[in-house]
Amino acid sequence: MRRRPLAVALVVWTFFVWTTRIANIWRDEALDTGEKWGRTGLAVSFTVLALAVVVTLWRRARQASLVAVGALAGWSVVVWVVRDVRIVAADHSAGFKAVHTVLAVVSIALAALAWREARRAAAPPAGAPAGDGVAAPSRPPVPTP
Repeated sequence: MRRRPLAVALVVWTFFVWTTRIANIWRDEALDTGEKWGRTGLAVSFTVLALAVVVTLWRRARQASLVAVGALAGWSVVVWVVRDVRIVAADHSAGFKAVHTVLAVVSIALAALAWREARRAAAPPAGAPAGDGVAAPSRPPVPTP
């Protein structure tokens, strides 16, 4: 995992932002039970994706890691873009909007950087055959008349 600092940073950030949010959701007396479950589902989706990244990094599974990081990064970007537009458009305090904008910018930046890192890590080394790493059988020379 030391070779993938940006993926690890995205995972740590995700745990910090979303997993800790679950306790905040259930302490919020202004939310009804349905709202709490819906928001918890969103937070859990991030937690599960972050755990998938940890597992693939731990196992050093390059292709699986590419998929897991891509899923977490893509989900982060989509959710934060939609979420921040709604937050900025809603009747919230300037401080609330500022904090959530910072959370969005950091999340999207880490997602983009981790995705770039994952793509580079999944690429075959220079000089290695493309594809699955198995060289194609060579053809015998064609006789000339």
